[in-house]
Amino acid sequence: LKPSVSREDVLKFHPDAPSKVVHAHHAGVWTGTPTADTPANSPQDCALLSPEALREMLDTSITELTGLREPRDAWALLFSPDERTGIKVNTISFSAFRTHAPLVMAVTECLQEAGIPAEQIVIFDRSNNELEFAGYQINTGDSPGVLCRGDNDDTSGYTEGWTLMDTDIKLSQTLLSCQALINMPILKYHNQSGITFAMKNHFGSFTDPSVFHGAQAERAIAELNALPEIRERTRLVIGDALQISPEVITGGWFRAVTGDSILMSFDPVAHDAVGLQMLNEVLVSEGKDSKAEYTTKLAQLYLTRSAELGLGTNDPANMDLKEVKLG
Repeated sequence: LKPSVSREDVLKFHPDAPSKVVHAHHAGVWTGTPTADTPANSPQDCALLSPEALREMLDTSITELTGLREPRDAWALLFSPDERTGIKVNTISFSAFRTHAPLVMAVTECLQEAGIPAEQIVIFDRSNNELEFAGYQINTGDSPGVLCRGDNDDTSGYTEGWTLMDTDIKLSQTLLSCQALINMPILKYHNQSGITFAMKNHFGSFTDPSVFHGAQAERAIAELNALPEIRERTRLVIGDALQISPEVITGGWFRAVTGDSILMSFDPVAHDAVGLQMLNEVLVSEGKDSKAEYTTKLAQLYLTRSAELGLGTNDPANMDLKEVKLG
């Protein structure tokens, strides 16, 4: 039996409905504590994540978000077998912390159990090297199973024809080949935008993102996500807060605190607003109250601009935050 509700009934957020954000914690998601001697996203690091706990977090989050009883029905309502579903991860090279591969693979399992063929799912980011270094197995279609490729691959690349802040850009061909997108970032501090999470994750979906840092970041993050090719494809946001990086060291992210949670939402703005609160809680716990204030000031610039463009809400009064404790 198929659910009696439609995708349009469920996939709503501000201003059509309160923007729901599910924050799922699991006390047993880590079976051991990552250390400085354990490279992030290495096989040793990923082996410390419990597949059962990750799946429980995803199952609980998707049912809380959609209101459907069965996780399989929820995934099947949001995604269709005749669509290609892209999963945009964050594997940027000058960081020791990237979207955790076991979490992403758990999502691909959920999709396949809901009837999405493996070959209709593609994990992507900027380059094959970065993906491989982050623990992902490249598959451009030569082998059966879930696809995984960088935009620098011969089978992918970039397509011109778009403008961001009066500057010509090229968008990821992989992104453009998908009818649905799942945005899966990892939560990190950023010294120019306050945080890098769901919305800034798409700086890895087009050419020359370095041009849009600095004072331009406020507008660029918002207006990039407002492009129809990104806005209309985005079906779900799943934020990785299994590790949270609270600082930039020598131009990259090389320290993190161990977390126990993920975020899930339809609204990328509300998702990032909750992520900002989580990052600031880490900063305050480390005695960096002034840095938390500065981070908030920076991030609210792009969050407010995004809300003005109708991409979602950064106002807690318009959100429905669900805290879930598991394990």
